[in-house]
Amino acid sequence: LAMAAQVENPTSDFVFTEENFRAPSLPSNLKIHDVPLVLASDDSLRGFGKVISSADELTCEKKNFEIVKWPVQGRRQLDPGTGDEAGTTEGDFEVHWSGDFFYGKNLAVNTTNNVYLDGLGAPPEKASAQRRSGADPDSIYLWMSDYHPDGGQLFFPRKPIPFVVCLGPASTGDDVTPQDMRAFYVPAGKGVYFHPGTWHNGVYVAKEHSPATFLTRQGRVHARVSASWAEEFGSLLRVPLKL
Repeated sequence: LAMAAQVENPTSDFVFTEENFRAPSLPSNLKIHDVPLVLASDDSLRGFGKVISSADELTCEKKNFEIVKWPVQGRRQLDPGTGDEAGTTEGDFEVHWSGDFFYGKNLAVNTTNNVYLDGLGAPPEKASAQRRSGADPDSIYLWMSDYHPDGGQLFFPRKPIPFVVCLGPASTGDDVTPQDMRAFYVPAGKGVYFHPGTWHNGVYVAKEHSPATFLTRQGRVHARVSASWAEEFGSLLRVPLKL
């Protein structure tokens, strides 16, 4: 899994195919952008989402899980009671460290493009698939983020462990930058919910909690829009895994 490739001028035409998401050819000598980490709370997550205490706290049945209505083509509006009937899908979201490579697999969605290299334990040119390099054991380097325009998403660990998420505000739209991103430490026994359009990716755990399984619930349409920090900005986001 040799991930480092000498690319001096990253471009913005990266396509998130199955192959590229699982084993991207990442540029070497990327700039490092440090993302601040704070404790997740309803106050700190304002505008991004909220902390949840159970996986069933937010559901379509309770009418508190956000699903975005289907966009219309012109001045005519959707008929009442239509456009958001697909509801949610849910299932396990599995994460694990393999050497310096952190992988996620989303079993809730109906696509084979559901296995992701979610982050690295070291910059690409130093990362090893066989062992953790040990240079920065309490951080993860993120090369991409994404958002879902069709609905919200929640994560709740199957076992009570702490985890970290890295979020960007939906208000930035497609003009998001590394400077817009914020990291949140979710304490053991809690989960997290993101509003539709919130930039995120998966959930990140320290090595001692790997492998881990989360319940995820999200819009059934599963529209995903992604950005490569590595290719578009020549950068990696360095996110602490511990407060």
